Amino acid sequence: MLLERGAMSDKILVVDDDCLVARAIDMCLTKKGYDVKVFYSGIDVVMHLFCEKPLSMILDIKLPDCSGWFIAGLLRKLDARSQKVPLIITSVLEPDPKRIAEVQPYAYLYKPFHMGKLIQVIEESISGVAIGDVGKGAGS
Repeated sequence: MLLERGAMSDKILVVDDDCLVARAIDMCLTKKGYDVKVFYSGIDVVMHLFCEKPLSMILDIKLPDCSGWFIAGLLRKLDARSQKVPLIITSVLEPDPKRIAEVQPYAYLYKPFHMGKLIQVIEESISGVAIGDVGKGAGS
């Protein structure tokens, strides 16, 4: 049985164990006027997801304490009875087609990516623009 979560927030969650990457994303999104909450571990964001539904989530796949795929799957289970949270996956890993199909991210950005591309993807995902090609990264 799924727990009821609090109301939708206006926060964009950033989950990345690389402090430099997480801070760069935070600074870039904050400059654009977004309210950002950064998590450096999977466990911390899992606790947060049970309390609040974010506006969007930027998620690294390789985390020290759990897989980003686990967090993405949990997010989708929590989304089951409401509008899906736009999920942007960032990783140095090749996308896994099976897992992509399971969690249906809005986008998959290869690291390193240009912040301009991330801002574009965030803005499109929040405004409901049609999903682009999964796997497109900074050079697309």
